[in-house]
Amino acid sequence: MTNIKNVTKLDGKNVELLIDLSAHNFVINNCKVTAVEMTAEVDGDEFYCGDLAVLWTAADDSNYVDNTSLLLRDTNDTNDNTATMGAFYWDGEFTDTLVELLEENGFSAAAANDVATSEWGMQDVGRASYDANMIAEEMLAAHNIKFVEEAY
Repeated sequence: MTNIKNVTKLDGKNVELLIDLSAHNFVINNCKVTAVEMTAEVDGDEFYCGDLAVLWTAADDSNYVDNTSLLLRDTNDTNDNTATMGAFYWDGEFTDTLVELLEENGFSAAAANDVATSEWGMQDVGRASYDANMIAEEMLAAHNIKFVEEAY
């Protein structure tokens, strides 16, 4: 098991997570999964965290045709990238592996199991998006940065 500090770095008030997966053979819909990354920060009494991003090698997306009036990617499209995004988001094909990876890198089981896919609109070509507030809190705690949520 790895310590959280081995996969994070402190940059001022910002903590950055990077788990390099390029040496592993994780593949979703024929796309190689290359990394997991996230940022978290406390500024005064404000807590900020980005989404937890799982990066994957995208296919050429130039043949994608947006045929929907919504701002979201057309889920009925047959483009390989759309199918890969769905495999992450709708089918949860990487979720169990992600939980295991987070635990292997020092995160608690509670935090790892709290990770959930973000809304479909947060998914992007080459990037699966997850909500992971507890992971962000543990990233900060590993660098002795405390966030105290005010009770209202």
